[in-house]
Amino acid sequence: MLRIDRVQTFALKIPHHDNFGGLASHPGAFVGGEYYFEKHWNEVYSTGTRALLVRVEASDGTYGWGEPQAPIAPEVAQQVIDRVLGPMLIGSDPTQVNRHWERMYKSMNVRGHTSGFMLDAIAGLDAALWDITGKVSGSPVSAMLGGAVRTTLPAYVSGLRGKSWDEQVEYALKYLQDGYAAIKLYLGEGLQYDITHAQAIRSGIGPDRRLLTDWLWGYGLVDGTRLGRELEDIGVEWVETPLAVEDREGHARLADALTVAVAAGEPMRTRYQFLDWFNAGALDIAQPDVARCGITEAKRIADLALSFHRPVAFHLGLSLGISMAATWHLASVLPNFYIQEAHPPMLALSNEILLTPLEVKSGELVVPIGPGLGVDIDLKALEPWISSRGEVSR
Repeated sequence: MLRIDRVQTFALKIPHHDNFGGLASHPGAFVGGEYYFEKHWNEVYSTGTRALLVRVEASDGTYGWGEPQAPIAPEVAQQVIDRVLGPMLIGSDPTQVNRHWERMYKSMNVRGHTSGFMLDAIAGLDAALWDITGKVSGSPVSAMLGGAVRTTLPAYVSGLRGKSWDEQVEYALKYLQDGYAAIKLYLGEGLQYDITHAQAIRSGIGPDRRLLTDWLWGYGLVDGTRLGRELEDIGVEWVETPLAVEDREGHARLADALTVAVAAGEPMRTRYQFLDWFNAGALDIAQPDVARCGITEAKRIADLALSFHRPVAFHLGLSLGISMAATWHLASVLPNFYIQEAHPPMLALSNEILLTPLEVKSGELVVPIGPGLGVDIDLKALEPWISSRGEVSR
């Protein structure tokens, strides 16, 4: 019987900073030099690109790659894998993917670890196990998930890189002309500023182009309702992560007050969390992150969304090509798939370490067709970026 013989982890520090919000300032890193706060947002960001890759190898030499969403302190999820989850998997059948997700999750959920770094670590291993399972069967992961209903994915460019509103319009028009379906503008810099900013971008790209907005959890219900109504008037398609991350009731009230769709879900890792939001009517578009939930749980969340008649638009942050491929495979099989987030600078960076590059054709993301995830890492190209390694083996 096929067994897992080795689990390896590679924490990466890449000298590449993607200022995806465009106009947000960079006020300087705090002690240690790696992380900082953007001027108008609450979240911590990295001065470079940080990531974690996971490689799981089976007894016949078949291996799979996984990647959790780990832009901050990837060493934490790395330690969870190296010390707890990796040893747990050694000697077991890698193709029993659903069983492994449940076992890993239940190993720590009673201790309160139902989100965060623990679930990120599980997500990375889960993708690697799906990669192995597909390779063993000679099928792409999309086939293992029930079969692709689309081979390319309509996508939106996330964030308008540019130092002025005029530069942001130029950036947006370039990608729209390339065939991308929509553009997402990051807000959260104050009510009147955001209204004027969104109006300027709308004016620049024209009335018929799809424009999305992300508020980075930056508003309260009163100002959020005011902003949402202004954005409705200029034809914004959705407002993403509008209110405080914990404010499920506020999101429900906002969704009820607005005709523009409310999109949310990137902090949530499990179907249990999403169920509460669906029951509350707190989101119109579900945005689970495959690199935080794992392929296994993200598929369950998507199925749950389908039962609530909600579309799914997977969140995909500043991640590398392994999590992109995993996300694209799952998106390709969903009847309730809506649109896929894309960061072109991160795709270009990812292709520097992939043996076969991921493709975009006429603005649509091309789902890999090879066995497993259909992508592989060039370890030689990866080497300069590796900051720490971990390994557990039989």
